[in-house]
Amino acid sequence: MVLFRPGREDIVGTFRALGGVRSEFATLRLLVSGNEEQRQTVENLVRESDLTDRVHLTHRFDNLGFASGHNLLLRNAFSAGAKSVLVLNPDTTIKRGAITRLLSYVREDARCALYGPTLERIDPDSIPRSEKITDTLGVMWTKTGRHLDIGQGEAWNITEGRIVERSGVSGACLLVTPCAYDEIVSRTGWFFDDLFLAYREDAELGIRAGLAGITSRVVAMEGFGHVRSVRGATRGKEIPDLLGVRNRFLILFRLRTDRPGNLPLSILRDATVILAAALVERSSWSGVKSAFAIRRFATNTRTRLRLQP
Repeated sequence: MVLFRPGREDIVGTFRALGGVRSEFATLRLLVSGNEEQRQTVENLVRESDLTDRVHLTHRFDNLGFASGHNLLLRNAFSAGAKSVLVLNPDTTIKRGAITRLLSYVREDARCALYGPTLERIDPDSIPRSEKITDTLGVMWTKTGRHLDIGQGEAWNITEGRIVERSGVSGACLLVTPCAYDEIVSRTGWFFDDLFLAYREDAELGIRAGLAGITSRVVAMEGFGHVRSVRGATRGKEIPDLLGVRNRFLILFRLRTDRPGNLPLSILRDATVILAAALVERSSWSGVKSAFAIRRFATNTRTRLRLQP
């Protein structure tokens, strides 16, 4: 789990939930990006949640971002002999027994693949709903080269234990096996793309992993929820909007013709996004400039898939 400048009120629920399922995992690897006070806040919560014997904490004053931060934690975990790693957002909730059931479903499926559970939408205030709402049933791509969470905002309706192949798995809760990790890194050069500070890195991973022969499989199950701050096509939050625009073009430069979607429609939307950032949503213009500033580097260091035998 990567924590950027964590405040107690933001993560106290996360650690309380993890304390309740401590018997279902061996090690909790945390990367805390922030000052000494923020590191101490996390350490205090670890103690209060009875997780001290489960935690390996790495503290940095800089911000590696979601992709590079989790790459570091994944590398350390597998180097230490982990049999599987659950990439988890701090705004993801877990009910007792959910991790155990997820691992059981994955072992039964027995494929070299990326896995993730279906996620229920959890409101920030945690007030129970009369009807459960879906956060994601996996990732899909539109003809215009956009990725969306399947079922987001719809009534929760799943068949427990059913496993389906998708274009990607949400990075909010992603189960990585050594087989999938090793194959993706050896075939493409990296797991998460380090150019992505945050947002869209899971969608890019799903396509790149698929090109390397590693499918993305979503397990329909109860027990996992996600408090999502950015939903679907909703805009209005400066940093997510900026990074979303930036990462759209990074996906283009990285995947090029392998980017999903209809080519003319995707190019038309690319142009529309550039015009909108230049003329309407000016706060996102720096995202466009940032992506094009590293275009040559992104293109030249793109996936090595076609160079592999």
